[in-house]
Amino acid sequence: MDIKRKKRFPEKATASDSSSNFERRDEFEDDFKCRVYRFGQTFDIDKEEEFIKKRNSAVKREYAVRANFNKNKVNKNPFEFVKVPQVEPRKKKKKTLRYSALVFLAVAFLTGGFFYFQKGLATQKRVLGVSRDAYDNVNSAIEGAKSQNFALSADKFKSAYEDFSQMAESLEGLGKGVIDISRFVPGASKLSSGYYLTQAGRNLSLAGEKISQVGGNFEELKNKATKGENSEVSVLEIFKALERDLSEIDGYLTEAQVNLDKVKIEDLPSENQAEISSLKAKLPVINDLVKNFFDNSHIVADFLGANGARKYLFLFQNNQEMRPTGGFIGSYGVLDIDGSGRVRNFFIDGIFNPDGQLLDKVAPPKPIQKISVAWSLHDSNWFPDFPLSAQKAMLFYEKTGGPTVDGVITLTPTVIQKLFDITGPIEMPEYGVTLTKENFIQNIQYEVEIDYDKEENRPKKILSDLAPIILDRISQTRDAGTILAAMDILNEALKEKHILLYFSNSELQSIISDLGWSGEVLAAEDDYLSVINTNVNGFKTDGIVKEKISHEVKIHSNGEIIDTVAINRKHLGGNTDYEWWNKVSADYMRVYVPEGAELLAVEGQTREINEDVVDYQSLNYEFDPDVKDEEARMRIDSKTGTRVYNEKGKTVFANWVYVSPQEEVTIKYRYKLPFKYDGEIKSYSLLTQKQSGSLGSEFELSFNYPKDWSLNWQNEELQDCNSEEDNMKKICFSGDLKTDKFLGAVFSEK
Repeated sequence: MDIKRKKRFPEKATASDSSSNFERRDEFEDDFKCRVYRFGQTFDIDKEEEFIKKRNSAVKREYAVRANFNKNKVNKNPFEFVKVPQVEPRKKKKKTLRYSALVFLAVAFLTGGFFYFQKGLATQKRVLGVSRDAYDNVNSAIEGAKSQNFALSADKFKSAYEDFSQMAESLEGLGKGVIDISRFVPGASKLSSGYYLTQAGRNLSLAGEKISQVGGNFEELKNKATKGENSEVSVLEIFKALERDLSEIDGYLTEAQVNLDKVKIEDLPSENQAEISSLKAKLPVINDLVKNFFDNSHIVADFLGANGARKYLFLFQNNQEMRPTGGFIGSYGVLDIDGSGRVRNFFIDGIFNPDGQLLDKVAPPKPIQKISVAWSLHDSNWFPDFPLSAQKAMLFYEKTGGPTVDGVITLTPTVIQKLFDITGPIEMPEYGVTLTKENFIQNIQYEVEIDYDKEENRPKKILSDLAPIILDRISQTRDAGTILAAMDILNEALKEKHILLYFSNSELQSIISDLGWSGEVLAAEDDYLSVINTNVNGFKTDGIVKEKISHEVKIHSNGEIIDTVAINRKHLGGNTDYEWWNKVSADYMRVYVPEGAELLAVEGQTREINEDVVDYQSLNYEFDPDVKDEEARMRIDSKTGTRVYNEKGKTVFANWVYVSPQEEVTIKYRYKLPFKYDGEIKSYSLLTQKQSGSLGSEFELSFNYPKDWSLNWQNEELQDCNSEEDNMKKICFSGDLKTDKFLGAVFSEK
């Protein structure tokens, strides 16, 4: 077959032809165009004669191969065996140019960027140099707020915002992209740190201005209240306004935290590093507090009457004289809020005034009969489960002629004592005393027990006079640190169960329970312990009796678990200046353990059985159904005289414990748990609940397990304390019971 093509090469090329022919080598118009370039080898274009010969030879061979292919119609690559040099394509040249261009651009960018960052750093230095005005305005704003000059404070915060904005705009002129990149460029991160610090300053200035406006609103409302315009002041409206303002403040604070997180402390001037570092640490805490406020704001709104008028019964429990939910109820108060959130009335009085109005006669629990024939409001907190005791208090208050209340709130003197950290000393000239955190308990006790007006017969009057002073001192503060400290005190008091809350609204009560503020007896999967002391005619000795609880757990090879709980009570009184601390401590002690636990032995108890002091049936006394049910389920252990019964999903061991001044007593219980281990994987957990209102007993746990077991996991608070005793391994805990304690570990057999 004749292959037609347009000739571009002479049959015999010469050196003189090579240049022009080489330049035209890409002009082949048929299907052999540029074939020579892809034959698989390269060559040196300086060797022109050799190139021409090889090119001509290659073309001839290509023709021959092509003709042979067409003749034989073989379906294969006809050039797979051809080995000829290959000229580098122009594409390679284009790539080289592209790479060169990129290198050029990179050099140009880095060179320009260097000068740009130099300019930026110079700007940043100027910004940090002139930032003193902004910080001075912030400090002036804070001082204005402290002195309750909220108009000045808001104005200074506004000026600070303008200063920070001016600084930020100076940096923004460099370009946001340059600022962001500078965070990751060594030596240039000061640029971004300066920028984001000014942004945080803007955010915080806006937040401060809003807070000052809120403070001004509160001051105006407070002035109304001071002038006797209480009916015009709606606490609910204040709260809703605060909620709206805090929502805006929360946005500013969140943005401030985001910006501060991008600031490197080491980039800042040394004189500012500590201040900004402290701010970075505190801001997340403030944000969390604001978030918690919003999470629980509906609770406060309901409490303040958002869903109708509300009445609340306050019970002041003296933890110097322990009772199951926190202490003897010596005083009470009633808070009355209308449906608009306005406080109609709030008064405090001694507990025996309403008790004197009680006409219904109710038989008390048998241990209470040692001091009282009838049951009444001041002894109503008999059950350690606070919701149940709160219901009894509400019932007794109604029986005295009081109105139905929507909830019960208790607090101990410990709360007021801690608030002295905020209020400072409080002078009470009418009582001839200056109260401080250190002398509060003793002085209040003295005024209540001894130095009160016998004709007026209001021993608790000092508490009524003190309460508004404390509230006024706290309400006057506008310092953020002081406000945070007050919130911390209240939060700590709730965690330590010095404040307990109960509401008739089941939905609201469920939220309180979830927050851990209800003081209820909790369910436990495995082991459980709670020691409840009830001072019955033991004066105020709980203020000077120290308690230590030791809990030993032993798992035997057959899987049985034996617990031994020892409670040591040491009386430090006897020679104090206060008579009530020098008396014998009389304690009806109840120990709550897992339901179904089998009592094995008791030591150190006082055998004392209480019978009815009168014939309540013939005297037509009422019988409380919960007390009646408890006593019906109670049995007396013949060996030890211990009362044993079930309550709230627990087994209870109860005994009398007496300790004289300068002496100590240890009562010890040994019992077998109602479950045992028989699987390969064994987990143990212990929930220990502190008694509400207690000052915090010492607490020790030792957990003994077989040596052939492996410890796979344990609480961080549990430490190895192995010994060779009884051929067992041991883990231990030592601390206090200021709050409930949960401890656990997981084991497996080797």
